[in-house]
Amino acid sequence: MTDDCTLCELPIRGDPLTDPDTEGSFCCQGCLEVYRTLGDVDPEEVSARDLDAEASDAEAVEVRDDAETAFLTVDGMHCTACEAFLESTAGDTDGVYDVEASYTTEMLKVTYDPERTDPEAVGESVSRLGYRANTPEVGTAAAEEERFGRDELRTVLGLLGAMAVMMIYVLFVYPSYLGIYPESFLRESATHVMVFVPIPLISTFVVFLVGYPILRSAYVSLRAGKPNMDVLIAGGALAAYGYSMYEVLTGGIVIYFDVAVAIVAVVTLGDFVQRRVKRRALGSVGDLDFDRVTEALVRDESGAHTVDVSDLEPGDETVVKRGERVPLDGTVVEGEAAVDEALVTGESVPETKEPGDSVIGGSIATDGRLVVSVGEKAESTYDRLLAQLWNVQSGSGGSQRLADTIAALFVPFVLGLAVVVAGAWLALGAPVREAVTIGVSVLVVSCPCSFGLATPVAVAAGVSRAADEGVVVTNTSAVESLADVDVVAFDKTGTLTEGRMRVTDVAAPDTDEREVLRYAAAVERDANHPVADAIVARADEHASDASGQAVADGGAVADMETTDRNESEADDGDVPRVTDFEEHRRGASGTLDGTRVLVGHPDLFAEDWTLPESVARAVADVQDAGAIATVVGWDGEAKGVLATRDTPRADWEQTVEALAAEGRTIVVVTGDDQSEVTEFEAHPDVDDVFAGVLPQAKAAVVERLRGADGTVAMVGDGTNDAPALAAADLGVAFASGTELATEAADATVTKGGLRSVRRLFGIAETTRSRVRQNFGWALGYNVFTLPTAALGFIDPLLAAVAMAASSLLVVANSSRSFGLGDD
Repeated sequence: MTDDCTLCELPIRGDPLTDPDTEGSFCCQGCLEVYRTLGDVDPEEVSARDLDAEASDAEAVEVRDDAETAFLTVDGMHCTACEAFLESTAGDTDGVYDVEASYTTEMLKVTYDPERTDPEAVGESVSRLGYRANTPEVGTAAAEEERFGRDELRTVLGLLGAMAVMMIYVLFVYPSYLGIYPESFLRESATHVMVFVPIPLISTFVVFLVGYPILRSAYVSLRAGKPNMDVLIAGGALAAYGYSMYEVLTGGIVIYFDVAVAIVAVVTLGDFVQRRVKRRALGSVGDLDFDRVTEALVRDESGAHTVDVSDLEPGDETVVKRGERVPLDGTVVEGEAAVDEALVTGESVPETKEPGDSVIGGSIATDGRLVVSVGEKAESTYDRLLAQLWNVQSGSGGSQRLADTIAALFVPFVLGLAVVVAGAWLALGAPVREAVTIGVSVLVVSCPCSFGLATPVAVAAGVSRAADEGVVVTNTSAVESLADVDVVAFDKTGTLTEGRMRVTDVAAPDTDEREVLRYAAAVERDANHPVADAIVARADEHASDASGQAVADGGAVADMETTDRNESEADDGDVPRVTDFEEHRRGASGTLDGTRVLVGHPDLFAEDWTLPESVARAVADVQDAGAIATVVGWDGEAKGVLATRDTPRADWEQTVEALAAEGRTIVVVTGDDQSEVTEFEAHPDVDDVFAGVLPQAKAAVVERLRGADGTVAMVGDGTNDAPALAAADLGVAFASGTELATEAADATVTKGGLRSVRRLFGIAETTRSRVRQNFGWALGYNVFTLPTAALGFIDPLLAAVAMAASSLLVVANSSRSFGLGDD
């Protein structure tokens, strides 16, 4: 019977690791160290809240396994109330399991039964009351420009109409009200036609056509039971328009068409500016792309031809040549090649794949040619981009939920206040016109929109700035919550290090160092792993050194992911090739000039080979220094040791120090041996280093950290870190060709390395500060203006200007420079 690891609860392969002072048995040294350090915190208790929430969601909607997800762009969304209305309307369509609407992206995410309905039917169900639902065109500017052009046209028409009305007011109406013209001036037949015919006509056009999105938004918000600011705006504009139209029809001359038109024009202009800022803030995220596989060579009965990855279907046979990436997950049906799956397994040595073996999309065929049959869950790049765009732009953090609650309560309060104020003025003997005007002013001057904008615009600006810094934020709530992180856990390889190996030293106690390097390179030239690449690169550098100097420390660097080698003998310099090459699990061997040469891990020399004491001491010295010891031997005896190590990123110490200075606990989690992390362990700002942790156990480590220390952010590189990234409260991934880590992470670093990670934390701090500033302004503005309007000191026109200015101030505060400086 196989025992399970006490920490990660995975089966233990081989003999379990135990410790006299620690209860339990463990699958790896890393799990033992984590348990010894953090104790018996139950990770299930840490995630209880999340699991309960997921369970309740699962109970609410039963979705079949074959359900599909589609995205629709919806033109005409005016506010967050449209979300509830569209969700309710689309949700009534037969065959629809779940609908999520996002005002931020103006998109619908629909989960449906493909046998009962389709996206077109769902789109038709919501394409009424001015909404238009269509299949989105990701990455194309034409559709976005068309929609933006309609907003621009409506704004221009509203402003032109308002200017025409205001011009008539300035020339004729205001002078009469101020006594410059006699009271009879407006009653003269010619003047009456010039004033009271065009003004009502133009005002009707502006209020009901230009202002249609506002009126529709007010209607759907009331129908959805979530009254929004447009209820107040529409109420104020319609009250002023209705009263004025009554005056015209009954022969009166005191009209407030200017107020109605100004309210609609100013609010439309404000909405246009807000949309423009939002699109600019979010647009850079949509423009970001990954170094992903976009095309695949497909083999079928007609031959081989290239297709888009998005067109691949399960069972399609794709041809993967040497050095190319596997486009999608699948199974090898033909060929044999060493496949680099370090992104998934964390193992730097490529694994040989042959027919029947499964391969991961994004892994690299380092040699040979493969034919891969696409797996059952083929996912198109098109769908992945849609899902990513949705996640980036549609998240809702705690601050946004608070803002939505405030706005929902605020609107009914203001409606009641306006009625009470108007009634109070009437009771005090004020004329009906004055009481109505003051009531309209209260409606118009209130600004629940500033509460609604406080979070999303600030977060959108933060997401945009993060994108400028090379970080794609795939969960917008992370921009808010990242500032509250207590523990930052770093993966080592590819995160704190560059993921590149280099030879730092050659030790040959009883042999010429150059000879050791020459023999090692002869074998490793046919191998496929990062250490081999580094050894060959160092030997090539030595061979090209005309001066014949001894090998110097800090030689050439070989990329850990792939090294493009020229196979011609002319480029091999003085480094010979071996025959009878053979790869072992932790090394390689071959025959050179009739002599068998073995290169690899010291354990390879435990049987049938002699390991002299001088070489054993050199191995210990290399490992104590935190490097990888590669032993080289021939004639049945180990002759020397090559020290190779992953290159730490130049700014890893700066990053650790900056995050620790803000009071955060810094932890390093790695699958490498303890001897390879001494440099990080010795740093005073690194609190814990957990070495020897298998990729599948990293998630358990993160759960333990959450239980022991609080909120945890995990920073990792490849998809071998995906479970840990998903288990953390917040995950930050370095971009990879497969993008699998991106799906598990809340943010993905596409450029800038650790500098971008530091800046992401700075952006999060600034974003949270601005959200609080916006809330403070929104609260202060309404506390001041509502009593002022109720006392009659603000007329409706000034109220409209003040309301729009309040929202624009929130937008301006959120959009200003982040001032991160240079680091």
